[in-house]
Amino acid sequence: MPLAHAIETRRVITVRDGVTGITMDSLIQEEPLIIDVEWPGGGAHFTTTMRTPGDDFALAVGLLATEADVTRDDIHQTRYCVGPGNVQDYNKVTVALKRPITLNAASLRPVSCGWCGAADLANRLVPTGTAGAPPVLTEGALFALSEEFAHRQKQFDSTGASHAALIRAQDDSVIIGEDVGRHNALDKAIGHAVLDKIALANGTVLLSGRAGSDLVLKAARAGLSHVCSVSAPSALAVEIATQAGITLVGFLRPGRFNVYSHPEGIAETYDATRALR
Repeated sequence: MPLAHAIETRRVITVRDGVTGITMDSLIQEEPLIIDVEWPGGGAHFTTTMRTPGDDFALAVGLLATEADVTRDDIHQTRYCVGPGNVQDYNKVTVALKRPITLNAASLRPVSCGWCGAADLANRLVPTGTAGAPPVLTEGALFALSEEFAHRQKQFDSTGASHAALIRAQDDSVIIGEDVGRHNALDKAIGHAVLDKIALANGTVLLSGRAGSDLVLKAARAGLSHVCSVSAPSALAVEIATQAGITLVGFLRPGRFNVYSHPEGIAETYDATRALR
């Protein structure tokens, strides 16, 4: 599939050394891919995974190779499915095999996200929203959070191989989660807050990696009002944040960041809100 299907361009608010502006930014896409397999006399659903559109046949075959021992000699054909009106469905791939295979669903794992499955996707795309009026943060508060984040990643300091999620609650409690998996890092931070009876409503989280749709969704369900990351969000993450009333900040670094949704959640970018409409 062409690159255009993998990238979406939209206007975002930028903050650079205290100067607020508007620019065009390219966001990577996230969409579900349904993978089915068939063979002479039979077939089955293999898995559904979130992915960036493009190289879908390679993704499907790679998953089958690593999870079901499928080889090139086993493959008869790969194709997109045809939907109503003879329109190709580019989110559904069928791999036709020359022989039956045994699918062990328990061994399958989601690719590039912490959730998987068409039904699961439909259910989870209904965020719960935040509790009460969300706070308005200052640029200084974001930069202070970024600085604190750098000092609290103990596992990363020792290994250089872990992700982290830092939550600042409304009562100024700070919770850190670290893990080799970015989803686990956020789950650990949320779990610590639950165990310590720290209210997360309208809190702020800073993520070490990109802000994927799954992480923004977790934040929405936890009641967080601001999601920040040191890298970029995906297009679907921006959509979820917009629907959930979350202020989504990307590329948070010393002196700079981008705002992708609800800029009214940051004091200095309030006047630029109309530019995103």
